[in-house]
Amino acid sequence: MVSELWTPQEVVDHTVSSVGSNAETGDSVEQHIFWVSDPVTGKKHKFCILTDDETSQAHLEDMGANAIDRWLSEVRQKDHKPAPTIEQRKEIGKILDEIRIHRLKRKESSNGQIYYSGLEGAQNGDHRHSNK
Repeated sequence: MVSELWTPQEVVDHTVSSVGSNAETGDSVEQHIFWVSDPVTGKKHKFCILTDDETSQAHLEDMGANAIDRWLSEVRQKDHKPAPTIEQRKEIGKILDEIRIHRLKRKESSNGQIYYSGLEGAQNGDHRHSNK
């Protein structure tokens, strides 16, 4: 049984619940759920660590601290980007709209293609297939 578990500052909440027993030893298995919030990126994450009666409190604290530190370094390296500007948002919106339009056109096509090279209209710069 764990009493007063040390957690890093980033841990928002820590809950413990019994999830069953170890099939080999018969020891009870507990689930420790850590909710972590990164103040730098604003990201949140949930960690789950399973322990049994043989797991020491120090080992549980080490597993939790290692998992949280690893996640914090990964999320700060990958996800710490500035918010897009208004111009960038407009450009992203245009691109997404084009993707949506082309997806709908491909859906209407019998073979999933929109453009055909070497067809009659291609010489005039029109690369789209017309359904005649």
